[in-house]
Amino acid sequence: MANMGKIAVSSFFYCVRAPEGARYRPYDLVVVPREGLGRYPEYFTMSANGVMTIRKGIQAEFVPMAAWVRQHSLFDLISNIGFFRKYVTGRAFRRWHKGVRRKNFKRVRQVVQSRLFAARSTFAGALREIQAAVAELQNVHFAWANPNHMYSLQEYGELQVQTREQKAKPALDSIVDKIQKVLERLCREVQAQAVLYQDSIRNASELEDITGVELFQGGGGRPRPMVVIKQEKLERAANYARVMDELSQLGIFVRLVDYLFVEGVMACAVAGVEGLLALLTVHKQQTDKQAKALFQVFVSFEPKGVAFSPNEAAILNELNANALEGIISVAQGAPRLLFMRGYAHLFEGKPSGLNTLNILRNMPHLTALRAAINQTVIDDFSAAREAVRELDIGYRKIWDFGRTWDPDAYAAQPRSLSEIRRDLVLQRNWKGSLDRMKTNMAIGCLQLDAKPLRAELAPITAAALERIKLLLLNMARQATLALLDDVTARVQMLSAHPTQLDEFVNYMVLHTAQLDDRKLLSSQAGQVDDMYESLAAHEQKVPTADQVKHDDLTEALAAFQVQLTEGKEFIADHKEEELTTLNANVTALNEELQGIIASLHTDKFVDAKLDPDEVTADLEALLQHISGLGEAQALYNQYLTLFEAPTDDLSTLMLAEKVANSRYQLWRSVRDFLEQSHAWTEEPILDDDGAVLLNVEMVRQEVEDYAAKAYKAAKANKDDPVVARLKDIIDDFKELLPLVEELGNPALQARHWHEIFDIIKADIPPTETGEGLGPFSIRHLLQYDLLEQLDKLQVVGAAASKEAALEKALIKMQSDWEGLTLRVVEYKDTETYVVGGTDEVQSLLDDQVVKTQAMRASPFIKPLEAGVTSWERLLLAAQELLDNWLTCQATWQYLEPIFSSPDIIKQMPEEGEKFIQVDTTWRDVMEAAHSTPNVLALAKDPERLIRLEEANKLLEEIQKGLAAYLELKRLAFPRFFFLSNDEILEVLSETKDPTRVQPHLKKCFEGIDKLQFQPNTDITGMMSVEGELVPLKTRIKPSEANGSVEKWLVQVECGMIESLQEVCKQGIAAYANSPRAAWVLQWPGQVVLAVSAIYWTQDVAAAMIGQQAEGADVPNGSAGGKGMLAAVADKCTAQLMEVMGLVRGELSKLNRSVYHSTQPLLV
Repeated sequence: MANMGKIAVSSFFYCVRAPEGARYRPYDLVVVPREGLGRYPEYFTMSANGVMTIRKGIQAEFVPMAAWVRQHSLFDLISNIGFFRKYVTGRAFRRWHKGVRRKNFKRVRQVVQSRLFAARSTFAGALREIQAAVAELQNVHFAWANPNHMYSLQEYGELQVQTREQKAKPALDSIVDKIQKVLERLCREVQAQAVLYQDSIRNASELEDITGVELFQGGGGRPRPMVVIKQEKLERAANYARVMDELSQLGIFVRLVDYLFVEGVMACAVAGVEGLLALLTVHKQQTDKQAKALFQVFVSFEPKGVAFSPNEAAILNELNANALEGIISVAQGAPRLLFMRGYAHLFEGKPSGLNTLNILRNMPHLTALRAAINQTVIDDFSAAREAVRELDIGYRKIWDFGRTWDPDAYAAQPRSLSEIRRDLVLQRNWKGSLDRMKTNMAIGCLQLDAKPLRAELAPITAAALERIKLLLLNMARQATLALLDDVTARVQMLSAHPTQLDEFVNYMVLHTAQLDDRKLLSSQAGQVDDMYESLAAHEQKVPTADQVKHDDLTEALAAFQVQLTEGKEFIADHKEEELTTLNANVTALNEELQGIIASLHTDKFVDAKLDPDEVTADLEALLQHISGLGEAQALYNQYLTLFEAPTDDLSTLMLAEKVANSRYQLWRSVRDFLEQSHAWTEEPILDDDGAVLLNVEMVRQEVEDYAAKAYKAAKANKDDPVVARLKDIIDDFKELLPLVEELGNPALQARHWHEIFDIIKADIPPTETGEGLGPFSIRHLLQYDLLEQLDKLQVVGAAASKEAALEKALIKMQSDWEGLTLRVVEYKDTETYVVGGTDEVQSLLDDQVVKTQAMRASPFIKPLEAGVTSWERLLLAAQELLDNWLTCQATWQYLEPIFSSPDIIKQMPEEGEKFIQVDTTWRDVMEAAHSTPNVLALAKDPERLIRLEEANKLLEEIQKGLAAYLELKRLAFPRFFFLSNDEILEVLSETKDPTRVQPHLKKCFEGIDKLQFQPNTDITGMMSVEGELVPLKTRIKPSEANGSVEKWLVQVECGMIESLQEVCKQGIAAYANSPRAAWVLQWPGQVVLAVSAIYWTQDVAAAMIGQQAEGADVPNGSAGGKGMLAAVADKCTAQLMEVMGLVRGELSKLNRSVYHSTQPLLV
């Protein structure tokens, strides 16, 4: 080995260059055996002295080891510098990038030159004329209004319609006529030139010949050079191609002109909208306060605020529905050159162009302008509401007053003079305020006009003011007459001077009252005077008759003052004499009361043996007499008060009332209890219907009340014989109270009474009709030793109470069903009904079935057993009916849309017939339920349950037949197994419309999204989700399947395989003859992948076979094999780079989707 140029043990190594990588490494060597050197065109021998480079046919070169090591080190240092490390790659990329840019630019420039009409002399002149005509659209107005004029909303709307119909549309028609004339001239010229060139060419071979040999030379003259003939030939071919190209470009030019015209129309539409916005906002920028706004808006009041006419909604509607939509409608209705018949021959099929309406509606700028217009109106109305708030605050009360004020009600309600004066001043102030009212305001685009509002409010104040003055005049007249009559009557009463005691006292009271009323009369007279003064202040004329009565009132008040003075003197002269008479009357009355007190403690009032009715009547008469004496005593005390003498203390009167009331209450209790106990024991226990008349609770309560009264009376008078009698009769009745309670049990029925009669061995005859028991009372039953059988009676009463509770529960359950109905609702468009929610019915059924079964287990159920059993059967029938009903309904709802299809019935006639039977039954049952939805009424009809059970059996058979039918269809077309029953039925139910299969194709065929149907329902192609279309090799005709969907779906499956094979064959054939970039876009993605894989495999296999054939004796990794595979790799890389260039160009959405899905796999 070499050690920095020093010699060691002499030895040689044979080396070759290391395999090339991404970087160039000329000094990297690998050791090889000597025997294998013949394979390599170059190899090295390395020793301690240096390195020898040996090449075939070239002189060997020797480099000392030190120089070799130094060169190797320097190369490593330099190659690690960024510039040199990337130099080779960067130089190759820069060359490629420069060439690609120049090529793309050249290609784009050629395309632009060929398609740019302005650069072609044939079209340039016509295009300029058309552009000039389109420029005239700038002077066309789709909407117009005078900014210095104020419009009503109707006037503005009519103006816009007139502008569009009489100006805009004629102008558009005129411009279109100009453009059409230019187009027609251009088309004639181009077509004439094309015809001329076509006539000059004998056949197509002349254009293909570039040698000039076939060119006609002519009969005479000197022959022209071959070069000249060839040049002429080339020029004719180029001109022919140009003319034909211009002829083919006419349709594109018409489309361009149509686009220019549409763009101009849309610009006019946008300008019209912009002008409308400017018109609405121009008034905000004016400083002239007298300037008029655009819209005249009248202001008025309404209950909830201020109203505008027209209101915000009306103006917005006019601007949007008339102005803006009118502008759009004019733009939409503009004549379209693209769709004119004169140019239809320039297009294949029906041409498609710009949709003006969609563009305008989706134009952000136009949408923003519309929003700005609406917002301007909204803002102006908002400002208007703020501006009229002053009107609302200042004049709303007048409008509210006029709306609510009722003159008749105002006059009917009593009012004071101050209130009348206040109302008069208020109305006068309102009238002045209306005179000063501001009636015109300009707010943005709105000219607010309040003159109608003022005209509405002015009559309110005038009418109210006049009516209030008339009311005040009437009040003054009535007050004058009333006061005059009152004073005259007072004078007449004071003029009489009586001498009897009662009359004298009344005169004293009258005189005193008149003295007290003197100030009141003076005040009333003053109010009358004020009324007439107010009338004079408000310029109201007073009738002469009213003035005369006012003077009479003044004279009557003077006479009243004279009578007061004379009456005072009369009372002073007779007062002592009348007082003596009054004292004598008081003494006699007290003596009579003392005699009454003495009589209440003796004689018949303390004799307990007397008849309580007679004693009570006497006591009631005595109490009335004492009450009369009390009234006389009270009157005498009033007289004494008037005479200013001491009054009686009424002690004798109060003592007499107390003693008499105490005695009366005691005797009354005796009388009432005797009457009540007699009624309880002597009157019949039962009424005519067999119901118990006794109210046991009331009897017990009244007995306790009377016992309490007797106890209180005994405490107050222990030795009173009447009290003792009351206690005795109460105690006697208490012994019968338990018996009364048992016999008064309301639960006792006729059977219980017969049981009681059997116990006491009583014979109670029936009524005359024999339907019940004859009348009997407790007193009547006591003769059968009823008290001794009380225990047995209690047992009967307890059983009766239990039975009554059960019967009550049964009645309660029955009443719960009253008014409870099934909710029957219409079902879609089937013209029949279905049962709605049944939760309430089901819950009640479950609850009552349990309760009924518990009642049947009660030991007291025997009398009610028949009724309870019947009720239980009815509930169970209702439960069974509901279960069958809901089962039938669920199945019917599932099958009804299936068998409503004639195709299904045609394919399943037996099941269809059965379903028709079920459907008829269902409709009959639901119709009856709809007319009578009561649950119990439905349950009582056993025929309904039978019909529903039969229907459920038929439905079960139908479902089995349907399942067998679907299984048969799946076996016929196994891909149906991917679909649910409902999806298959949807497909099979519309055999006349094969397109109904489209939504389910994804589940049947993974790669097919939809089929391509022709108008006659023939299938001609398959489409993927991305929109790739694969035409079918053989057209499939579903109509020939006679309604069997599975048959033509099997054909689709076979056609799919056949068509894919055919497309793959065509793709393989086209691959070799087409550029890779164009070929990729012409075929479906899966075909691209499959064919690319086939050719890649073919190329790689060929390269590998070529390697074996050419270099069988060459070791692995030699230059021969490496070159062939590298060529394949370079070819693939070049194809990928070519295809990658498509991304930078214009690709359709489908092509771009296919590219992104296939390229990663191809890489």
